[in-house]
Amino acid sequence: MIDRLNAIIAGLRNAVALTVEKLLEKLREANIEIPSESTIGDWGWNVVSKALEAGIISLSDADIDAMYYVFRRCATLEEMVREALSRSEEIDENFVNNLVDDFRENAEALARVRERINQLVS
Repeated sequence: MIDRLNAIIAGLRNAVALTVEKLLEKLREANIEIPSESTIGDWGWNVVSKALEAGIISLSDADIDAMYYVFRRCATLEEMVREALSRSEEIDENFVNNLVDDFRENAEALARVRERINQLVS
């Protein structure tokens, strides 16, 4: 079960990094630094926020709310997984399965966010 929890964190990191890859590239070209955050979801949202501030992308309020929600869900999932890892003796298979399901849902949502970002950056 520990391996599955660690896989969720690694998967979240990869999915978020892939989602904001083009924005991050544009921010680096503009010499805009992105500080690390406590979770990958918060970091991903920080990339989007910096891209908005820099005028790299323009989003409607609905897009902003939706993207913020997706990245916040990723941050919450990461926090839950880290908590589970810190109490590994207390977790059960059903709980881990639920976290894996949450990861899949987040990965699908991130794919939609990535599509939207790629439309805006292209």
